[in-house]
Amino acid sequence: MCNIRNYAVNTVPEHTFALILALRRSILAYADAVRRGRWQEASQFCFFDYPIRDLAGSTLGIIGDGVLGQAVADIARGFGMRVLFSAYKGSTGMGPLYTPFEDVLRQSDVITLHSPLMPSTRNMIAAPEFALMEHRPLLINTARGGLVDEAALADALTAGQISGAAFDVVTVEPPAADHPFMRLLDRPDFILTPHVAWASSEAVQGLTDQLFENIELFRAGKPRNLIA
Repeated sequence: MCNIRNYAVNTVPEHTFALILALRRSILAYADAVRRGRWQEASQFCFFDYPIRDLAGSTLGIIGDGVLGQAVADIARGFGMRVLFSAYKGSTGMGPLYTPFEDVLRQSDVITLHSPLMPSTRNMIAAPEFALMEHRPLLINTARGGLVDEAALADALTAGQISGAAFDVVTVEPPAADHPFMRLLDRPDFILTPHVAWASSEAVQGLTDQLFENIELFRAGKPRNLIA
């Protein structure tokens, strides 16, 4: 059996921060503006059409405290960010290492999701939760489609309740032409990637190597990862 999670430990956190940096510094928006001739139009050494914010000193709220969430936290600390691990929504008494869910929403400049999709986490961020986001954070989802109410996300971004959003996952993949995300694609503060956070060349090669090794072990009469 190939375990994709082993290879996601590096590549998913890197993709998460690629999305955070792209939005926090408006990289895609500036690159598109240069393609459209904006630099020549500005007639100076730079132009400031889009916001540029540092990560140092900002607060990252992480919802999901597993291996991937912990790896994202390690990268965030390297950027000088304050890290908050969210307690489970609706839970109390999880200890001093966790910040109440609602407080994470209120305090964070960036929120990133690394939770499994379960009945208790489906649509855990919807209109009421967007209303709590006092710092107008970026919202990043490289975990699972369905953790966020996608129509509410589109409304929150349009209304300015959040500063931007980047998703690598959608409830139905690929999304239909009338999906709420499709009308956001031309916005400079929205990024949608096609569920590729896990798919670095190194990760794909590792999975391929593991698959062939499993086959060879089976042929040799030494199967592994057996399910009783």
